[in-house]
Amino acid sequence: MATGSVTLHSSWRGIVTSCIGAVLLLMAGIVVVGASGWRFLPTCTLVAGAVLSLVVLLDYPIASSFDAQGVTRRMMLRRHHMSWGRLDQLSRARPGVVAGLRKLGHGGLVGVVGRRRYLLTDRCESSDEFLALERLLDEVDPSLIEQVPRPRVGTNPTWLYRRARWAPDRGGDR
Repeated sequence: MATGSVTLHSSWRGIVTSCIGAVLLLMAGIVVVGASGWRFLPTCTLVAGAVLSLVVLLDYPIASSFDAQGVTRRMMLRRHHMSWGRLDQLSRARPGVVAGLRKLGHGGLVGVVGRRRYLLTDRCESSDEFLALERLLDEVDPSLIEQVPRPRVGTNPTWLYRRARWAPDRGGDR
């Protein structure tokens, strides 16, 4: 049985820009519906803003924790646990639009269940975090991580801009 856990965090940039984009679209929908009434285009804008806001609150991961039982995605308003038996594989997301400017080689981790892809983190983890995840999965199911491209050497850890308690060397309450 595997011991320990690995927590990978999404970037503040991804979390904040997703929230701002969703809220701006929702506010635009409210303003346009208030100004022109419940016409087709203003109503579509309002509905799109409401749906996008719900998706960000319920499905955009802040962090994902990997342990012997599976992976737990933590979003703003809920937690979602997936057991290892349910996951078909781990994969990488495509790097974002500004990946070339930021010198990113890979996107964050994605959990694949059938044809559905669940975003686990929106940024690539460091080599040390990948090795810790690999060690954990070697005891659970090594085939899950075999096809995942390794992060570039020198990639910053996902906990870098978090509180000190998330740093693996410093301990604290996890």
